Amino acid sequence: MRVYPRGTVIYKKDKCYNGINLISTAKDGALVTKMDGTELYRYSVNPMPAKMFSNGNIMSISSFRSSDFGVSDGIKLLEFNKEGDVLFDFDGFKYMSDRGYSPKWMAKAHSDFQREGNSVGYYYPTERKVDEPNTLLLVHDEIVKSDISDKTLLDDVILEIDYEGNILWKFSFSEHFDELGFSEEAKNVIYRNPNLRITENQLGNFLDVTSISVIGENKWYDQGDTRFHPDNILFTARAANIIGIIDKKKSRICYKLGPSFKDFHKIGPVVGSTFASIIPKGLEGEGNLLIFDNGGSCGYGPPTLTSPSGLLPFVRNYSRVLEINPITLSKTWSIDPRDFGFSIPLNGYKFYSPYGGNLQRLPNGNTLITLATEGMVVEVTRDKEIVWEWSCPYRTDTENMLRNNLIYRVYRYPYEYMDVDKDENDIEVIEDMSYYRLKGAGEFKEAPLTNVPGAVLSNDIDPLSQESESPKDLAENKEMIRKNNSVIKNIFSQNFAEIISKNEYSICVFGAPRCTHCMALMEIVEAMLTDEFKNVSAYYMDVDKNRDFAEKNEIYQLPLTKFYKNGEEVYSFQGEKSYDMIAEAIEKYLLEIE
Repeated sequence: MRVYPRGTVIYKKDKCYNGINLISTAKDGALVTKMDGTELYRYSVNPMPAKMFSNGNIMSISSFRSSDFGVSDGIKLLEFNKEGDVLFDFDGFKYMSDRGYSPKWMAKAHSDFQREGNSVGYYYPTERKVDEPNTLLLVHDEIVKSDISDKTLLDDVILEIDYEGNILWKFSFSEHFDELGFSEEAKNVIYRNPNLRITENQLGNFLDVTSISVIGENKWYDQGDTRFHPDNILFTARAANIIGIIDKKKSRICYKLGPSFKDFHKIGPVVGSTFASIIPKGLEGEGNLLIFDNGGSCGYGPPTLTSPSGLLPFVRNYSRVLEINPITLSKTWSIDPRDFGFSIPLNGYKFYSPYGGNLQRLPNGNTLITLATEGMVVEVTRDKEIVWEWSCPYRTDTENMLRNNLIYRVYRYPYEYMDVDKDENDIEVIEDMSYYRLKGAGEFKEAPLTNVPGAVLSNDIDPLSQESESPKDLAENKEMIRKNNSVIKNIFSQNFAEIISKNEYSICVFGAPRCTHCMALMEIVEAMLTDEFKNVSAYYMDVDKNRDFAEKNEIYQLPLTKFYKNGEEVYSFQGEKSYDMIAEAIEKYLLEIE
C-alpha cells in the first residue's frame, strides 16, 4: 500500500488560475473546495458530473437506479442553490417498473449534460447568461434492434429539454448506426456481444457515450465549415472509440474520428477516449479539439490474446492529453507519462485513468486534468509543469472495487460564483515524495552498501521488463536512462529556468532525435566537460517534446547551443563546432579567461 499525502499536495499559487473546485466524488457527494484544499460545501448528490453556473447554483443527479436493472441510470436531474434548495428537476423520460421497487418516472441520465449559454460546463470569458435555459442531457434507453444485435441494447440518447421539463429534441445513436463507420468485422463482433453489462436482463452498452458538449462559437464555422456550427454537438463513445460531431439541425453525424485507428494516424491511436471538447473562444487554443485519450480497452475487431472474441481488443495502459487542430488533425500540444519523467510502459500507469476524467482549459492557459480512477486532479502549465495537485482523501469500498478513492470530474470556477474570499493558505510541499516515510519508520538507505568483487549495480533497463516493451519504447527508455547517467542531463521546459538559474556555469544543447548533427556535437561537449571543464553543467533539451518552449524562444534550426552564466544567456552558436572552438568559447564567455 502506498503512503501518500491527500488533499492539496502541490500548490504554486503564482502559477495557478486560482478559484474554487467542484469535485464529483464516487460516494461522498459533490465537494466544493478552495485551492489549498479547504472544504467549503459538500452536497449529497451523485457522480454524474456536478457543474456550477455563474449564479452559484449546481446541477447533478439525485440518485441512481439499482444496478440490478440499469447501468448508471440517474433517476432525477437536479439544479439547487448554495443552501441546497432544489430550483429545477427533470425525471420525465421513462416510466420504469423494476421488480421490488415502486414504479416511477426516471430521467435515466448518465455521464454528461450541458446548459444553454455555456458550451462546455466550465467558466470561460465569452459564456452567456440565459434566463430559463434549455438543457442537453445524455440518457439511456433500452431497445432491441435486430440489424445491430439480437441482444437488448443500451442505447445512448441525447435530449434537449426546456426549463419546464418538456422534451424539445431527441437524438438516438442506434438510429444512426450506419453513420458510425464500423467495419463488417466490427459489426459481426457487436452482433454477437455488444459489450454486455451484467444486469438482471443483460444490456449491450455498445457505444458507451461518455461526454457531450456544444461546439459553441468558433473560427472554423466563421471560416465557412458548417460541420462546426455553434449549435452542433461533440460526443465521445468510449467503447466504440469514436469522437464525433452531430449536426443538430439535420440530426445526423457530420464529423467523425474513429472507430478505425487509421483515422488517428497523424496523432497516434486514441484508445477509449471518455472526454473531448472544442476549446471555447477567449481561451488559449480556442477552436482546437481537446481530447482526454484515456487508454484502457476499447473497440471491436480481430481476435487477440487478450480478447479472443474481438470485444474491446485495443489496449493501452497509460493516458494521454491531446490538443489538435480538428481540420488538419495536427497536434498543437500534448501530454503523456514521459513528460513527467515516467518511462512507457514500465511506469506509464502513473499517468493513467482508463475510465472517467475530464479536461478544462483555464483562462491563464493552464489545463486542469482529472485522473478519475487515480482520484487525482492536476493543473499543468503549457510548459507541462504541475502547479497544483489534489488527491481525493475519501476512500470507499464498493462491491466490485475495494478501497478506491475514485472521482468523476473536477471543474474550476471563479471565487465570485459562490462569493468566496480569495485568501488561500500556503502549502508546505514535500520535495521528494519517493522518500516520504511515516513517523517512527526506519530510515532509508541506513544500511551501508557492501561491495561484492566483480559486481556493479546497473542503472540500465530492468531486463525483466524488456519483454513487455515495444522496440520503440525500449529504445526511447534506454536513451532516457543513458542521458540521465551522462554529464549532459535531460532538461524540460517546465524546470528549465529553475535549473539553469541554480548553476554558475551552464551549457544547453537544443536538439532532437531527427537532427543528424546533434549527436556528434553532444559527444564533443560530453568529452570536453568530462576531461576539462568539470565545473560547467550541461543539459540537452529535445525540442520535439518541448515545442511550446522552442516556439517561444524561436528555436528553429538544430542543433542550437547556448551558454548561461548565473542563469543569464551570454553566448550561443548554431550547428557543430570543433573541440578547440567550443573550449575557447567556454573560457571566453563563461570562465572569462582571455
